[in-house]
Amino acid sequence: MSAAIHVVRNASVLAGAARFSRALDAAGVPTRGAVACLTANTPETLFAYRGTTWSGRRYTPLSGRWQAGDVDYVVGNCEADAFVVDARYADLVAEAAERIAPERRFAVGGAIPGFRPWSEVEALPGDAYERPLAGENMLYTSGTTGRPKGVLRSSRNEGPPPTLTAAAGAAMMQAFLPEGARDGVHLVAAPLYHAGPNTYCDGALVLGADVVLMERFDPETFLATVEETRATSTFLVPTHFVRLLRLPEQTRRRYDVSSLRLVCHGSAPVSVPVKRDMLDWWGPVLYEFYGGTEGGGAMIGPEEWLAKPGSVGRPRPDVEMAILDDAGEEVPPGVEGTVAFALDETPFEYKDDAEKTAEGRVKPGWFTMGDIGYVDDDGYLFLCDRRADVIISGGVNIYPAQIESVLLDRPEIADCCVIGAPNEEWGEETRAVVQLVEGIAGDDDAAAAILAHCRDHLSGYQVPRAIDFEDALPRTETGKLARRTIRARYWAGRETRV
Repeated sequence: MSAAIHVVRNASVLAGAARFSRALDAAGVPTRGAVACLTANTPETLFAYRGTTWSGRRYTPLSGRWQAGDVDYVVGNCEADAFVVDARYADLVAEAAERIAPERRFAVGGAIPGFRPWSEVEALPGDAYERPLAGENMLYTSGTTGRPKGVLRSSRNEGPPPTLTAAAGAAMMQAFLPEGARDGVHLVAAPLYHAGPNTYCDGALVLGADVVLMERFDPETFLATVEETRATSTFLVPTHFVRLLRLPEQTRRRYDVSSLRLVCHGSAPVSVPVKRDMLDWWGPVLYEFYGGTEGGGAMIGPEEWLAKPGSVGRPRPDVEMAILDDAGEEVPPGVEGTVAFALDETPFEYKDDAEKTAEGRVKPGWFTMGDIGYVDDDGYLFLCDRRADVIISGGVNIYPAQIESVLLDRPEIADCCVIGAPNEEWGEETRAVVQLVEGIAGDDDAAAAILAHCRDHLSGYQVPRAIDFEDALPRTETGKLARRTIRARYWAGRETRV
C-alpha cells in the first residue's frame, strides 16, 4: 500500500488523543484554550484534533495551501495557545510560531527549529484521559474576498465529549449506515481542515469506526484502497467523481467497491449526468448534503434524488429553511430567492468581523451563505448559484452553474468556469473558460462545437459570448473553483462589482 495511506485503528485514536491532551495540560494550555494545527492527513492530525476537542479546548485546522501571511493571521486571529505543525510546512510558520511559547509548539513528521518533537507526546500515557470535556471547532471559511474568516460558535458545551460537530456527524451517518457497517472503516480522501471531511470523519470515530487516511487523492489509488481496506463510508466532492469517471472502464471494473455503504458528498455542485453515472456504477449509496461551516443544511438520499434530479434535498429535521426576497419576505415555491436558515441554539459569528456577520443576517434570527435557489411544491431545494457569482447582463440574471452543467456534458471538456467579463453595452457578458481533456486542441473548431452544444441546450441569453481555453483551471482541494482568480484576469484594471 502507498506510503501516503495510513490505517488508524479507533483505539489508537483514543490513545493518541489522551497523550496529546496530557501534553497540553503539561504545557499549561488552559482548559478553554485554543490549538492551531497545520498538518496533513496523518494519524497525528487525528490525535491532535481529538486531544484538543475532547479535553475542552478549541481546535482550528489550517491549510498547507495558504500563504505564510494567512497562516500568521489565522494563528493570531484564533488566539492560539498551542501550535502543531507538520515539518513539510515548516517554511510557512516562521512568523506565526513567534506568537506561541516554545513549550507549546509541536512538530510532526520531522524536526522544526524551535518546536518540540512529537516523540515527547508519544512518551506520555495513552490510557483513558481522566478529565474529558467537550470542546469545539473553529474552522475558517475560504471566502471570496480578503482573509479567511473564522466561524465562532457563541456557546460552549459543558458536558462530556463528543463535541457538537462529532455528534452531528455521527447522527447523520448513523441514520444512513446499516447497523452492521456503523463501526466499519471510514476512508478520508479529502483534507481534514475542511468542514465536510472533518465532520464525517469525526462522526465515524464516534460510531467506533477505524479510519483510513489518504494524504492526497488519486482516483485509482482510492479504488484500490476501498478494495483493500473494505471501506464502508467516505466523503467525496464532485471533482473526485469526475476524476473517477474519467478512468478507463477496464480500470474502474478492476476494483471491488461493493463494501461502500455510505458515500457522502457536498462542498460544491454536482452535475446531473455525473451523479447519474456514479449511481449507475456504485449503486444507491450516494447521499448529498448542502450546508456550510456556518451551519444550516439540507440532504437528499439516492432514491429521492433519482425522483428529484438536481435537488440538494430538504432541510434536515432540526433545521428551518426559507427562500427570501430582497426584503426578507418568504417567496412561494418555484420562485428564486436567497436561501436562508434559522440560527440554531449555538448561533455563530465571524470572529472579529461584525460587518461580515451582519451581512449574512438576512433578517433577525436568520442567516444566509450567499446562495440563490428555489424550492418545488414538495419542499425540495434546487440551487441556482451563489449571489456573488451571478452574471448581470443587460439587467438579466445569468447563473454560471447552470451553464457549467451543460458544458460538462461534453466529453472533451475536463473542467470549466463561466464568468462575467466586462462589456461596455451590457455591463457584463458571459464567457466560458474551458479546460479540454489531454490531446484535444483548443481551436476555433472546438469552440464552435461547444457553442453549438450550448445553443441546443440553453436559452439564447445563457449561451456564452465566447469560449476561452486554458491548460488548467484553479480549484481548491475540495473541488471549488477559484472563480475569483479566473474572473480577475478579465477585470484587471477595471472596477468590478464583486
